Amino acid sequence: MEFMGKKLEDIVVTLPYEDGTSLDCGVYSYFEVNNKKYFALLPLKGEKQLDFSQSYMIYEVEEDDENNPIVMYIEDDIEYAIAAQYFSNQLSKK
Repeated sequence: MEFMGKKLEDIVVTLPYEDGTSLDCGVYSYFEVNNKKYFALLPLKGEKQLDFSQSYMIYEVEEDDENNPIVMYIEDDIEYAIAAQYFSNQLSKK
């Protein structure tokens, strides 16, 4: 699967935390709900191996002028619930 011409397995998202630390994540899934795009992320083990022992994290994603992903925290609880339910339904179909 691809996002804007990039293979999902090649995309690494670094999530910054308020305490100055960060977490590198890989993209497990890309999906669209209600005309918005989302990534389901998992922390990475090593350089590019997804850590399936961790919980999925869902973030809204847009692209910049150069088609690079911009990952954004979902502030609205209802929007998050809708995206999470959609992702959960997709997981159960696999």
